[in-house]
Amino acid sequence: MKKVFLFLLLPILGVAQQHYLDYQLRLEPVWSRVADALGEPGSVESAEFSPNGKFIVSGTKYDYSVVMWRTSDGAELWRAYHPAEIERVGWSSDNQYVAACSEDFKTTIYEARTGKVVETIQHNQGIDGLIWSNNSMLLATGEEYSYDKGGKKQGFLGIYDMQKRKEVAKINYGSTINELFFTEDDKYIVAIGHAGVKVYNTSNWSLEKELFTESDVIFTAGGFSPDGKWIIAAQNKPVKGTIHLIDWKKGKINKSFSHMGKKIETVSWHPNGEYIAFTGHDPHIFIYRVSDIKDYSVDQIRIAAQVWAGDHAEYIDFNKDGSFLVSAHQNGLIKLWAWMGEDPNLNKNRHKGIKKDQISPDALKK
Repeated sequence: MKKVFLFLLLPILGVAQQHYLDYQLRLEPVWSRVADALGEPGSVESAEFSPNGKFIVSGTKYDYSVVMWRTSDGAELWRAYHPAEIERVGWSSDNQYVAACSEDFKTTIYEARTGKVVETIQHNQGIDGLIWSNNSMLLATGEEYSYDKGGKKQGFLGIYDMQKRKEVAKINYGSTINELFFTEDDKYIVAIGHAGVKVYNTSNWSLEKELFTESDVIFTAGGFSPDGKWIIAAQNKPVKGTIHLIDWKKGKINKSFSHMGKKIETVSWHPNGEYIAFTGHDPHIFIYRVSDIKDYSVDQIRIAAQVWAGDHAEYIDFNKDGSFLVSAHQNGLIKLWAWMGEDPNLNKNRHKGIKKDQISPDALKK
């Protein structure tokens, strides 16, 4: 009877395993590389895909390097060193340039292909936040806090016209800016940091909306949804690890929850707008369905996927079509992951599309 039982059970196990491989949401590890040469005493602060997804740039905390990687095989293409910590790196949308802000009060612009320095922007403070506009015309930077002559805390959002090569706006956000994010149409930019969540209109740089203006709040990460209707923001004071989903134009918080209970360093929207991923002072990357966050009460929101990443992470970023994710870690590594989604018909539908494209006009006449 035992033999018969095993014979009957094995096909069932095989079906279950196949179901897991085909349909379960997950991140598959592809490769990991040493970005901060100091390893465990090192840390990678930022890593970002090029808009075409072919390359990744990273910036490190302790060996002060900016590194260009090839996505397909993780090959190191060039490495440049600074005299201070690299806090944030970012790509121009035309794939031509990368920017790196460092704790020596500078933002350095590199030619992406060669690593050649093409410009250096001097600041009055260290820079924590950095992003290019989606048309590559503007570069936005967010300062660490300082105090004015009256002893009041300040922190500036700087806007640089990259064609005119000059600063065109300087806005006092009020404290340290940790993250900046443009809407897809570049009409708005959100600044997230130690003075709450503030959205500015890029036509005149006026304050469009502000949330969480209490003096004791600290936000570390966040950004607009791909359609620009929502903001996801990670708050770490007074409660660590709190995620807020915000309908920002209405000034309404749709949902706030804290499942991790530890500091969140980075949040990223999947490009399809259906998922968010976040991580920080926990060895896992967490993925949630946005629909679950919207539709369920706080204690019923389910984790869609929880992936062991091996060490605390400082930054994560999806490539443009959401097929891969890169993570930057405190042990000096960057890691590439393949996104495996929940659509069982994805490749089937893609094959149909390819077949349709490959049918010649003559074949259609038959």
